[in-house]
Amino acid sequence: MTSYATTTTADAPSFTPSKSPRAAVIAQAGEGVPVRAFGNEILFKLTTEQSGGAMAVGLATVPPGSRVPRHVQEREDELFIIVEGAYRFWVDGEWTEVGPGALVFVPRGVPHTFEVVGNQAGRHWVLNAPGGFDRFFARVAEVVAEPGAPDFARLAAINAEFGNRLV
Repeated sequence: MTSYATTTTADAPSFTPSKSPRAAVIAQAGEGVPVRAFGNEILFKLTTEQSGGAMAVGLATVPPGSRVPRHVQEREDELFIIVEGAYRFWVDGEWTEVGPGALVFVPRGVPHTFEVVGNQAGRHWVLNAPGGFDRFFARVAEVVAEPGAPDFARLAAINAEFGNRLV
């Protein structure tokens, strides 16, 4: 069994299955690859590379009022497990409010978004299968970290590369 070593996903290409054998990973509290974009932070506890391409798993911290643009992921199924805060999810045209302990599964190809409502930050686990989401989020984080307004053409190109589209 191997323990978790902090690595970066920022320079990794879009999803490519690993040809190396997968190894067990143990990520202790606080360990992982932190990636911040649009005020949200995801601590990736299991990266695409570590899972041999099978999945990416992160613990997200989202400020109150934060909302993700409506989008569709064509390549990945996505699972959210709410830990703290109040959320509203829009899945395939319907809004639903959820809180701690709730699970939201969004199959690939289904339009969705979420927002954190109320005054408390939200925290949730996000699991994507197959992997690639950690690489996508790291690439987006690079663009929004640059000075000035985000380069929306680059963000659109990154979304297309990873099989995501805004709706």
